[in-house]
Amino acid sequence: MKTNQHRFAVRPSFRLLGALPFLLVLGACGLTGQVSPVSIIAPELELQTDERWNAVDWALQVRRPVADQMRDSERILIRTGASRLQPYPASSWLDNVPDMLQSLTIQALEDSGRFVGVGRAGSLRSRFALATELRRFEGVDDGRADLAVDLVIQANLVDQRSGRVAASRTFTVRERAGGKELDDLVIAFERVMQEYFFQLTGWVLDEGELARAQFDENRPNGRDRRR
Repeated sequence: MKTNQHRFAVRPSFRLLGALPFLLVLGACGLTGQVSPVSIIAPELELQTDERWNAVDWALQVRRPVADQMRDSERILIRTGASRLQPYPASSWLDNVPDMLQSLTIQALEDSGRFVGVGRAGSLRSRFALATELRRFEGVDDGRADLAVDLVIQANLVDQRSGRVAASRTFTVRERAGGKELDDLVIAFERVMQEYFFQLTGWVLDEGELARAQFDENRPNGRDRRR
């Protein structure tokens, strides 16, 4: 149960323009000579924190999520069958999905205020690294009157000193879109990401502290205070 929660906004650093979604008219005329309008989607999330989360004295590195070729793109995908994916027409994310999720993850964890620092590989000295694999991030047409959105991300919290996996979890979130229009779909994607980041932040904090405590107990010279 989520209690004692506070909301904070996460706005991607690459989000340069105003409302969500906004229209960008692209000059890709093709053979017809016609300009095709494309909706470029830049998520803006209202994320939650929990007062029960304790601040930690270590930093975290967030690696770029691993993804297959179809999902490592700017396309907004719709699953129309057990083995079929297709792009949602005339729309795209503002960035490749793994890059977008990496940026949003860093900002969500950093803006929680619980970490000494959060950044990309090589940007800071960190106690742990978050390595993820994107398994699903798509709308789902399951024959109902509205679409759904599925997010499945497998996450490993890696001890930077030993290279061992300190904790592992697969996050699964689904939201109904309430319709089949692009606006409905975008709102559902935002809700899915908001829930994922809430769960992820609490998990990283809890598992990181547990792993560090076990590491400190096993050290012959006492607690390791290095970040």
